[in-house]
Amino acid sequence: MNISQKDWDRVIEKACDVASATENDSDPMSEVHVEGMMALLGELEAKYGQQSRILATRADYLESFPERRALYEQALDLARKAHDGQAIEEILDSMSELEEEERAEPNASPNGGPARRSDNSGATGGPPSVS
Repeated sequence: MNISQKDWDRVIEKACDVASATENDSDPMSEVHVEGMMALLGELEAKYGQQSRILATRADYLESFPERRALYEQALDLARKAHDGQAIEEILDSMSELEEEERAEPNASPNGGPARRSDNSGATGGPPSVS
Protein backbone atom coordinates (compact mmCIF):
# COMPACT_ATOMS: atom_id res chain seq x y z
CA MET A 1 0.00 0.00 0.00
CA ASN A 2 1.40 3.39 -0.98
CA ILE A 3 1.70 6.15 1.60
CA SER A 4 -1.03 8.74 1.15
CA GLN A 5 0.03 12.26 0.23
CA LYS A 6 -1.70 13.55 3.36
CA ASP A 7 0.43 11.26 5.54
CA TRP A 8 3.64 12.07 3.65
CA ASP A 9 2.89 15.80 4.02
CA ARG A 10 3.07 15.21 7.78
CA VAL A 11 6.59 13.83 7.32
CA ILE A 12 7.60 16.85 5.25
CA GLU A 13 6.17 19.20 7.88
CA LYS A 14 8.08 17.38 10.63
CA ALA A 15 11.27 17.54 8.52
CA CYS A 16 10.84 21.31 8.31
CA ASP A 17 10.46 21.46 12.10
CA VAL A 18 13.69 19.49 12.53
CA ALA A 19 15.55 21.64 10.01
CA SER A 20 14.39 24.85 11.68
CA ALA A 21 15.44 23.60 15.11
CA THR A 22 18.84 22.38 13.94
CA GLU A 23 19.81 25.73 12.44
CA ASN A 24 20.90 26.62 15.95
CA ASP A 25 22.96 23.78 17.50
CA SER A 26 21.96 24.82 21.00
CA ASP A 27 18.20 24.63 20.31
CA PRO A 28 16.78 22.14 22.83
CA MET A 29 13.83 21.43 20.52
CA SER A 30 16.07 19.76 17.94
CA GLU A 31 16.13 16.44 19.76
CA VAL A 32 12.40 16.68 20.50
CA HIS A 33 11.61 17.16 16.81
CA VAL A 34 13.86 14.27 15.77
CA GLU A 35 12.12 12.04 18.33
CA GLY A 36 8.78 13.23 16.92
CA MET A 37 9.94 12.34 13.41
CA MET A 38 10.94 8.85 14.51
CA ALA A 39 7.58 8.38 16.22
CA LEU A 40 5.73 9.55 13.11
CA LEU A 41 7.74 7.19 10.90
CA GLY A 42 6.93 4.35 13.31
CA GLU A 43 3.24 5.22 13.09
CA LEU A 44 3.36 5.22 9.29
CA GLU A 45 5.26 1.94 9.20
CA ALA A 46 2.59 0.38 11.43
CA LYS A 47 -0.08 1.68 9.04
CA TYR A 48 1.60 0.98 5.67
CA GLY A 49 4.17 -1.69 6.44
CA GLN A 50 7.83 -1.44 5.62
CA GLN A 51 8.34 1.14 2.85
CA SER A 52 11.52 2.38 1.19
CA ARG A 53 10.62 6.02 1.80
CA ILE A 54 10.07 5.42 5.51
CA LEU A 55 13.32 3.50 5.96
CA ALA A 56 15.36 6.05 4.01
CA THR A 57 13.86 8.94 5.95
CA ARG A 58 14.55 7.18 9.25
CA ALA A 59 18.17 6.71 8.12
CA ASP A 60 18.43 10.44 7.41
CA TYR A 61 18.01 11.15 11.13
CA LEU A 62 20.40 8.58 12.57
CA GLU A 63 23.86 9.62 13.73
CA SER A 64 25.60 6.27 13.29
CA PHE A 65 27.10 5.89 9.82
CA PRO A 66 26.83 2.05 9.85
CA GLU A 67 23.20 2.16 10.98
CA ARG A 68 22.35 4.74 8.32
CA ARG A 69 24.05 2.68 5.63
CA ALA A 70 22.18 -0.47 6.68
CA LEU A 71 18.80 1.30 6.51
CA TYR A 72 19.61 2.89 3.16
CA GLU A 73 20.55 -0.55 1.81
CA GLN A 74 17.25 -2.01 3.06
CA ALA A 75 15.35 0.92 1.56
CA LEU A 76 17.18 0.51 -1.75
CA ASP A 77 16.32 -3.18 -1.86
CA LEU A 78 12.63 -2.41 -1.26
CA ALA A 79 12.62 0.35 -3.88
CA ARG A 80 14.21 -1.97 -6.45
CA LYS A 81 11.68 -4.71 -5.71
CA ALA A 82 8.89 -2.15 -6.19
CA HIS A 83 10.51 -0.84 -9.41
CA ASP A 84 10.31 2.67 -7.91
CA GLY A 85 12.82 4.61 -9.99
CA GLN A 86 12.36 7.89 -8.13
CA ALA A 87 12.92 6.26 -4.74
CA ILE A 88 15.97 4.40 -6.07
CA GLU A 89 17.50 7.65 -7.31
CA GLU A 90 16.80 9.48 -4.04
CA ILE A 91 18.24 6.65 -1.93
CA LEU A 92 21.35 6.43 -4.07
CA ASP A 93 21.79 10.19 -3.65
CA SER A 94 21.43 9.81 0.12
CA MET A 95 23.98 7.00 0.13
CA SER A 96 26.39 9.15 -1.86
CA GLU A 97 25.94 12.01 0.62
CA LEU A 98 26.57 9.57 3.47
CA GLU A 99 29.86 8.54 1.87
CA GLU A 100 30.85 12.20 1.60
CA GLU A 101 29.97 12.76 5.26
CA GLU A 102 32.03 9.75 6.27
CA ARG A 103 35.05 11.05 4.35
CA ALA A 104 34.64 14.52 5.88
CA GLU A 105 34.13 13.26 9.45
CA PRO A 106 37.55 13.37 11.16
CA ASN A 107 36.48 10.83 13.80
CA ALA A 108 34.95 8.30 11.41
CA SER A 109 36.39 4.84 11.48
CA PRO A 110 38.08 4.02 8.15
CA ASN A 111 36.63 0.50 8.08
CA GLY A 112 33.03 1.54 8.71
CA GLY A 113 33.12 0.52 12.36
CA PRO A 114 31.95 2.63 15.27
CA ALA A 115 33.16 6.19 15.11
CA ARG A 116 33.96 8.54 17.94
CA ARG A 117 31.10 11.02 18.37
CA SER A 118 31.76 14.56 17.26
CA ASP A 119 30.57 17.60 19.24
CA ASN A 120 28.64 18.87 16.20
CA SER A 121 26.67 15.87 14.99
CA GLY A 122 23.25 17.51 14.44
CA ALA A 123 21.53 17.61 11.09
CA THR A 124 21.77 20.88 9.21
CA GLY A 125 18.80 20.66 6.91
CA GLY A 126 15.90 18.62 5.69
CA PRO A 127 16.69 15.14 4.46
CA PRO A 128 16.64 14.42 0.73
CA SER A 129 14.32 11.47 1.24
CA VAL A 130 11.34 13.62 2.20
CA SER A 131 11.54 16.09 -0.66
